[in-house]
Amino acid sequence: MTENPPSSSRQQNASRQELVELGRSQLEALLQQENFQGAKALLVPVQPVDIAQAIEGLPKAMQAIAFRLLSKQEAIEVYGYLDSSVQQSLIAELRHQKVLDIVEQMSPDDRARLFDELPAKIVRRLL
Repeated sequence: MTENPPSSSRQQNASRQELVELGRSQLEALLQQENFQGAKALLVPVQPVDIAQAIEGLPKAMQAIAFRLLSKQEAIEVYGYLDSSVQQSLIAELRHQKVLDIVEQMSPDDRARLFDELPAKIVRRLL
């Protein structure tokens, strides 16, 4: 009879956490560079629970920006995995002037595409 050593499970968990942290740090770097297309592309293959963890590890203003890069369906799924305090902070931060300034700097077409992908509840709060 072969048993998996207990450390195997811990190693897998640590590896997953390391991957989530790597994704979070890459996401933060892309957002700091205002490389929104790169940040969006980074999130595409990632599971909603992992996106939520990455967003929770970002500064509050970046949390809102990263969340806004998600498609409507992804945003709905990710939002459910976020801690309630992050959910509330995210909603408040979406109204924050810095986020609004970035949206205002977007071309009208990009802004329209972004609003089309966001849940209506969030769009109403931003307008």
